[in-house]
Amino acid sequence: MHIRLFCLLWCVLSLTSCVYYGDLHTKAKPFSTTDLNTSHLYNAKPGITSTEWWNRFHDPELNLLISSAIAGSPDMQIAESRVRRAQAIVEGATAPLWPSIDFSGYIQRQKLSEFGLIPPPFNGRTFNIGELGFNLNYDFDFWGKNRQILASRISEKCASQADLAQARLILSAAVADTYFQLLNNQAQQQLALENLQLTREISDIVLERARHGIESDIPVKTALANVQLARLSVDQYRQAEMLAQNQLAILLGKNPFATTIITHHFTYHKQHVSLARSLPANLLAQRPDIYAAKLRAEAAAHEINVAKSRFFPNISLTSLFSYESVGLGHLFDVASQNNAITGAVDLPIFDAGARRANLGVKSAEYDMAVNSYNQTVLNALREVADQLAIMNTVKNQLRAQDRALQATEHNYKLFNSRYNHGIVDYVQVLEIKQLLLQYHATQLDLQTRHLRAVVGVLKALGGNEMSEQG
Repeated sequence: MHIRLFCLLWCVLSLTSCVYYGDLHTKAKPFSTTDLNTSHLYNAKPGITSTEWWNRFHDPELNLLISSAIAGSPDMQIAESRVRRAQAIVEGATAPLWPSIDFSGYIQRQKLSEFGLIPPPFNGRTFNIGELGFNLNYDFDFWGKNRQILASRISEKCASQADLAQARLILSAAVADTYFQLLNNQAQQQLALENLQLTREISDIVLERARHGIESDIPVKTALANVQLARLSVDQYRQAEMLAQNQLAILLGKNPFATTIITHHFTYHKQHVSLARSLPANLLAQRPDIYAAKLRAEAAAHEINVAKSRFFPNISLTSLFSYESVGLGHLFDVASQNNAITGAVDLPIFDAGARRANLGVKSAEYDMAVNSYNQTVLNALREVADQLAIMNTVKNQLRAQDRALQATEHNYKLFNSRYNHGIVDYVQVLEIKQLLLQYHATQLDLQTRHLRAVVGVLKALGGNEMSEQG
């Protein structure tokens, strides 16, 4: 009867007193064949807007692609998992600041040896032995060890959140950069097709003249070679377009074979980014990677304090409230109480230099974290300077190219007028039109490079908008 009561009480306490973990579960799952074969179509409609840095380009398709990448990229999910891991570590570091209470108990049926150390009248008999009780443990954190550990873990958690923001920034910039490359490749392909058509027209005229003995074989061979080169250019841009499509699909976390990205005609909106000659320190301080490096240096500083606290005594309190009985019939009697309060002191006297070595390790790790922060700041300054140099250089090149294009367009109109009046040959008109296409292609390439440079500047600034559109 007593055994059944003990077992029933044990089951009730076990089911009602356990720490709850039902809200903790994994979120990631591996790709399956079905997931990879699912078709995905990305075709943005006007009206899709964003308040993020990429909204300055006023491109709904770009907004859609970046938001889809942030939602579906495995890299983003890895960064989010690291944040959850860091949060759980913080919760674990918080626990030692509070007392811990455990419930324990056991039941044992044992036959004592007749010839053992147990004296009569207990030797040779069989007993039911049971114990049921609570244990309380508390560590007096006089020197702040546990508090410093918690502070270090909080800094690490905030650093992981900054890493998440950095991953988001890198991913969004990569999508924008690849997207502008894709638009450029598609537009260049159309220009290359127009050039191929013009080259064929010139080739047909040269071949017709050769049949009538007006041209020699040299212009004919040159015209045929030009047709092949024009066709090769089309194929190269088509290949570049497919590679950009595949790269975008991977950035979105999708299978390139089952992903279709519909883009619209390339439209260039001039972008202007202006910064003060002395870059404000607080602007770069908002870069996620710089902020993360700073927080990791702070975490390392807290770890030094943890190492120092280990040089001082550690005082803890343990208490026990339980019932223990040989024979379960008396388990809950007052006389079966087995209570105790223990105060323990751990006083370091000699450890062969282990604590000093640990402090040396933490000090070196702090120095590494600080220098890593310093190097991150320097890298950020170099990146901003490089991207600004690229953007300003391309901007100047674009101005010169615009002037050259305008002059070529004027010449094309003059050649057309002269051809209409029978002054120049039609081949000359086609050749000047080819030159005009080449200038258009160069202008398109420079416009794309300028947009990519703007993306680079904004990424270097941490996605912060210290700029104006012009």
